[in-house]
Amino acid sequence: MNQQAKVAILWHGNHEARNNATAENNKFSKIFEEFQHYNVTAVPAVYNDEFVDEVRQHLRQVDGVLVWVNPIEGGSNRSILDNMLRDVASSGVFVSTHPDVILKLGTKEVLYQTREMEWGGDIHLYKTIHELREHLPVRLANGASRVLKQNRGNGGNGVWRVEFIEGNAIEGQDPMVRVLHAMRNSLEAQMPLSEFFSQCEAYFEGSGQMIDQPFYSPEPNGMVRCYMSQNEVVGFGHQYVTALLRSEHDSEPLQPQPRIYHPESKPEFQALKVKMESEWIPHLQSLLGLETEDLPIIWDADFLYGPKSASGEDSYILCEINVSSVHPFPDSAVSKLVQRAATRIKNTKGIN
Repeated sequence: MNQQAKVAILWHGNHEARNNATAENNKFSKIFEEFQHYNVTAVPAVYNDEFVDEVRQHLRQVDGVLVWVNPIEGGSNRSILDNMLRDVASSGVFVSTHPDVILKLGTKEVLYQTREMEWGGDIHLYKTIHELREHLPVRLANGASRVLKQNRGNGGNGVWRVEFIEGNAIEGQDPMVRVLHAMRNSLEAQMPLSEFFSQCEAYFEGSGQMIDQPFYSPEPNGMVRCYMSQNEVVGFGHQYVTALLRSEHDSEPLQPQPRIYHPESKPEFQALKVKMESEWIPHLQSLLGLETEDLPIIWDADFLYGPKSASGEDSYILCEINVSSVHPFPDSAVSKLVQRAATRIKNTKGIN
């Protein structure tokens, strides 16, 4: 008799959510349904640090687990979850995305590691608050506007647009800066640079660090999100992001605009698709030491438009790569990510 593979779909919630979870009453219902077409049983696995051992025992009974948990959930990071997932993976359960892959691909440090790629640029890494204090003022000189990002975060948490108010620092003084947090409903503030540095100290706790890149305006073309399943483009999202744009009257924060989803066949994005699949992803894998089978079942890369080439072609600037909790995504991605997951799980377990 053929053995049927079993996969857990894991997301964050409390005891009540775990007790009441079904394949139908959650935002991943299409994924649960799609697994049925591949003779794979998908089961819910709601996670919380409060009952990590309960989830651990559950995951040891399945063949694979697909994880959707943000780097920061309810004020807590993923350290307990990630250690549990490493333990489960070591017992032979397929985990996507594996925490060690997230550390390579899904942190802001990847912007620095790939700075020499076509999508890169003038990007710097601060490993300590002292490096930030020493080097940021130089990079803000002449009116430059920079974007600083904590290494692991989501929802704009720890992402700041910063610039001098007067354009240049005055040596020997504590210059005033204009700062804007990317979190929703944030308003621009003015403060001494030393105060901003103090706010950033928390981002360096433990193994924390920050990335520094130039500010590129999303106007007028917006941002393109390229959805990937391992090394294949499976869809696109287009959005006019407002998180780091100044409110016209400095009284009401700009609200985010909706993201419009498109299949991977969208004509306007075919040049980007070709770049990703034929050039950029192979280069990325080489730089990070990632085999194709290590790449996440679902992940995405956000791009702003750079200057057009001499021949009028679009260029793209990488803003970030999202790995931990990519959702929602285009419907076109569902069948492909499920197919890849089902194939990987069955091959690992020797299940037909």
